[in-house]
Amino acid sequence: MTPMTNTIRAAHRDPRRSALTSAVALAFVLLSGKAAADPPDPMEERAARRAAAETLFDEGKWLMDEGRYPEACPKFAESQRLDAGVGTLLNLADCLEKIGRTASAWAEFRAAAYAAREKGQVEREQVARERAAALEPRLARLVITAPWADTVQTLEIRKDGQILGRALWGTAVPVDPGKHVVEAQAEGKRPYRVEVEVPGEATRVTAAIPELMDVPKAPAPPPPVKPLPNSGGSVHKIAGIALGGAGVVSVIAGSILGMQAIARNDASAAHCIEGNLCDATGVALRSEARMRGDAATGTIIAGVLAATGGLVLYLTAPEGTPARAGVGTVGSGAGLVVGGVF
Repeated sequence: MTPMTNTIRAAHRDPRRSALTSAVALAFVLLSGKAAADPPDPMEERAARRAAAETLFDEGKWLMDEGRYPEACPKFAESQRLDAGVGTLLNLADCLEKIGRTASAWAEFRAAAYAAREKGQVEREQVARERAAALEPRLARLVITAPWADTVQTLEIRKDGQILGRALWGTAVPVDPGKHVVEAQAEGKRPYRVEVEVPGEATRVTAAIPELMDVPKAPAPPPPVKPLPNSGGSVHKIAGIALGGAGVVSVIAGSILGMQAIARNDASAAHCIEGNLCDATGVALRSEARMRGDAATGTIIAGVLAATGGLVLYLTAPEGTPARAGVGTVGSGAGLVVGGVF
């Protein structure tokens, strides 16, 4: 057992783990639960928190001694939240290192070093700094980039649910090995989300966020339908032409989306090996290709159905049906509005 390990094992508030600690904690919990009409006593609250922190600390130490590190770490973390202490920080960092969370352990060792220096605890400060320095070469790092970000002032990037400040964009930030969720959103843009796998220690992974797509704008309201004079034309034929035209437009739009999906899928090949093993850019391109492909399929199917329905209406229209119909365009003329009285 190294001297540093001895220091960490000895770094606790009270070496006695007995029923007395639990009894004191219980007593203060009961005191804190007295009638709501009584004003809270700051001294009692502080004592209750310390008692609970002591109990959690002792449980964490016992779990560590049993080798149950995943259970011990949350005990130390909650103990530190209730009543911060250098010894608790050192044990928490030691526990996090044992479960492979190297970046979190490194951060806690550094925090312990600063706290120990403020308290004049020279030995603990030295231990914390040495442990942090030993971890630094093993750290995995994640770089999140968005080269187009300067054009979108409202862009917000999150890593594992936490907002990532602009100063950290493009910076290699230490992270624990494993999966990390990167999200981006901006006003008027579709949100983006991707899971990034950081494979292990001493690795560097880059997550490049593709330019966000615009949210489709709501179509403008159609202009008033202008009535046409009575004629022998069939309303069914007019409706068939309009529906068929809309179907053709949908098929064309779907084809364009399909070509875009193919282009993005082809572009992802440069970022993938062995078929589906891709870096973050490859994953993003293939995800966008799938989205556009699905949209293309739905649009083409809808267009074919509309065109077929329009043809049926036109061919089955009765001859000489008197009608007053009107036509108009939607927006820039990409759609057709048909109305009539018959």
